[in-house]
Amino acid sequence: MAILSACHAAPPDRSAEVASLARLLGQMPGVQTVKHTVTNRPAQGVVRLAIYIEATEAITEDQLAVLVSRYLQDLTMVNYSGYHTELDVHRGWNLFAVDGGRLAIDNAEQIVSQARDWVSLRHEFPTATVRLRTTVTHPGGQSPIQEWGHSDLGSLRLGNDADYTDVAAAATTLNDKFLRLANLTWTISAGRDHPAEIKSAHRFPTPRELDVWRLMNADQTIPHIDKLTINGRVKAPVWLAEQTRSHDPADALALANRHLPLVAALTAPVLYTASDQIQGHITGDGLATGPLAITVGGCTNRDYVVYQPAPAEQALMNAYETCRRP
Repeated sequence: MAILSACHAAPPDRSAEVASLARLLGQMPGVQTVKHTVTNRPAQGVVRLAIYIEATEAITEDQLAVLVSRYLQDLTMVNYSGYHTELDVHRGWNLFAVDGGRLAIDNAEQIVSQARDWVSLRHEFPTATVRLRTTVTHPGGQSPIQEWGHSDLGSLRLGNDADYTDVAAAATTLNDKFLRLANLTWTISAGRDHPAEIKSAHRFPTPRELDVWRLMNADQTIPHIDKLTINGRVKAPVWLAEQTRSHDPADALALANRHLPLVAALTAPVLYTASDQIQGHITGDGLATGPLAITVGGCTNRDYVVYQPAPAEQALMNAYETCRRP
């Protein structure tokens, strides 16, 4: 009974230790304000500590590196077993986050390096909102499902006057100056005035992919917006999606006829979609449930129970796809 009680004992209250760490971090250069929370409710499955820092506008790479190093050091000095740990460093809407989950962190050097990168990114893109959820690895390569989507994420939200040319330029800059961050999942988006988005995982877009994306954006004979995805939720490593401004399926078909020859210049396979919803007819597991979806140099996974391609889409399938289906 004693052994069972020990195994199910709640983690000790670490409020005092977290408060002490927060005070220490709050005294460091580059810190404007600091807050912290400690929650110890194991019966509800909530055992968590979080430190929230508002950085100064002038925080330097060295200052943030020292701050993050001290935070990570504390995680090894105090027994926080059972706690979900997180450090959030804000400057306005900008964010650098270390969401450590409940396991030990064993890539402190990489995290500190990415802290430096966050400051450098803010200098490189001073009018953008820069958010980076750092890479976190655990001993033995453990990757609890509860942590998926909480790390290895980067985003650049450009200003409202930005357009697709600025998005492509930002992707080029990331590839040229921040290639070490290519393994993150990145979202680069323009402002609301001229929507455009590039999302990439495990690599940045190639110059040729960006060239094709620019051409597709520039051709507004049929008004539309574009999204480029690298290593997304579909089989094809490259996905070019277009959203028509109208709800007329004929516009999507006409757009496809204009732009599929451009897409065909890329290394196959490439998924191309066009509809009145950006990526709207592709399920989370990459299944096409409506028009219009063409995999150039490959084969599109379609749900034929949900929809049957119209003759015009079938003609594009015959022209560009390498498989034949009923």
